[in-house]
Amino acid sequence: MASLKQLLELQRCDTALLQLKHHLATLSERTNLTAATTVLNGFNKELVAVKAQLKVAQHDIELLEIDNKKCESSIAKYAQQLKTIIAPREAEALQHEITMATAVRSANDDKELALLEVAEQFDRQQLELSNQIIKQNEVIEQAKRSLALAIEQCEQSKLELEAKRITVSAMIAPELIKLYDLKKNKRTTPAVADLNKATCQSCHLDLSTVELSALKKCPEDVIPECPNCDCYLVV
Repeated sequence: MASLKQLLELQRCDTALLQLKHHLATLSERTNLTAATTVLNGFNKELVAVKAQLKVAQHDIELLEIDNKKCESSIAKYAQQLKTIIAPREAEALQHEITMATAVRSANDDKELALLEVAEQFDRQQLELSNQIIKQNEVIEQAKRSLALAIEQCEQSKLELEAKRITVSAMIAPELIKLYDLKKNKRTTPAVADLNKATCQSCHLDLSTVELSALKKCPEDVIPECPNCDCYLVV
């Protein structure tokens, strides 16, 4: 019975190691880091889009300015020609060209003003996003530190459990450990458990009075097993 109790302690070490492995894979700190990284990626993606829109607006402004210079050049040219034209029709035609060029320049000015406002808005968005990215990088660095600490604590707990398992294993007969390993490898529930009154702590089913009586009368050379799940039972 003493060996079976030690085997139960070995099972508890193995159960704790499995739980620790699951805990390590599902650390909330890991989830927090993933979420923070997702937010940062969103900011970066938005910043790229804003920069592209700003570049388009600035390019359009440059084109309007180039077109305005052409209009001003045409107006100046037509105005100079007016000084030497005597024929009314030619003067009227030149005046029409000046009016048309002036209208285009005026329309360009309106478009440029609107684009400048848009560009200023993109500039503000760019600055705001850049600040958010800086802050989010700080959040990520903190999340990384928290995750590293959590992993370190898990690794320390793992080392302690593994050391305890070695100590417990040394007190158990190799033949019994071999039987335990065979049973454990075929199960998803504990291979060794104790009884809580009449309840098996592996399958959590109640044993009948007759089953309990039979287990208590089990010969010393026979390892008691749960009649419901076949785990080794510490009676």
